[in-house]
Amino acid sequence: MSPIITHEDEIELARTEKELVSQFKKLAKRQSALIDSQKRYAENLTRTNITRDMVNRTFRDVLKQMETLAREHRSNIKDEEVKLFKEIIEKNDDFIKANNTYLNAIKDIAAQKEYLVQKKVEFADALDSVASRRSTVIRKALDVEKAKNKLIDGDKLNILDQQLNDVQREFDRARDILLKKIYQFTEVRDEINALWIKLKDTVTELN
Repeated sequence: MSPIITHEDEIELARTEKELVSQFKKLAKRQSALIDSQKRYAENLTRTNITRDMVNRTFRDVLKQMETLAREHRSNIKDEEVKLFKEIIEKNDDFIKANNTYLNAIKDIAAQKEYLVQKKVEFADALDSVASRRSTVIRKALDVEKAKNKLIDGDKLNILDQQLNDVQREFDRARDILLKKIYQFTEVRDEINALWIKLKDTVTELN
């Protein structure tokens, strides 16, 4: 046998929705701080990559001089040195390229996560609106029910019914907006999941 649903159950739902709004906004705030950290990490990574590129250019200068000297048999340059320097430069080139791909993936995620936080706040605001209007609809419905039990004048009852219809329409509009915000939120979240997979694919064993 199904339990009897009462007005109190819907009022409790509205209260719980309000609690969810509060927690959801706290999460959005924490994630904003995390995004700031990711941006700083990306900036540090960019500076490191620039320095790495400068080091590799100097490696090339050294290699060029070594190759010139290696042509002289009396020089102190061994072919093995030249070979090793070439390998280091090639590895550095590969790593710089991979690191730039990794860096771009991080930036893409940070930018999209900022958008997700925005959508979370919009979701929470829409839910807050629904919760407030849910309580209003329930209380207005209770007023109408009490009025009917008291057998009040028909004109007054019609006014109460019209007021109930008005708040119900407001609730329906708020719920439609909430559904739209939920779809937007889940769409952006799925896009971020795809970006995480792309980021994972950029990871390399080079160091």
